[in-house]
Amino acid sequence: MLTRLGKAFVEFLCQPSGISPLRTVMSIAERMPEVGRSFYEAGPMCGITRLGAHLDAQVEARVLKIEDTEVAAAQALDSCQSTMFKPLLFNAGGAPTEERVAYVVGIAVRTFLAAYQRR
Repeated sequence: MLTRLGKAFVEFLCQPSGISPLRTVMSIAERMPEVGRSFYEAGPMCGITRLGAHLDAQVEARVLKIEDTEVAAAQALDSCQSTMFKPLLFNAGGAPTEERVAYVVGIAVRTFLAAYQRR
């Protein structure tokens, strides 16, 4: 589930149609904090909350051992897009290949499970 989610998340983030609106929100958020807050709550926070709920269920099922599922969800999502999204955001690189996405997400999932999987 984490691998599939991670790949879908990165593919969504790295779409050209998603970068421009994000840049726009970031540029006006200082002057209009409510725009930034609304964007964050409808996007990143929503994803963190949904993944956190799944992680809560995995903790309850004794599959994972996580102290704070909100933090763990944010860590998982951040590490999946690591090295791929920010270059796009700053026009410093192109979209990642499917192979690169699979490679980075694979590392992120293995790292996550090494930290949180019950032994």
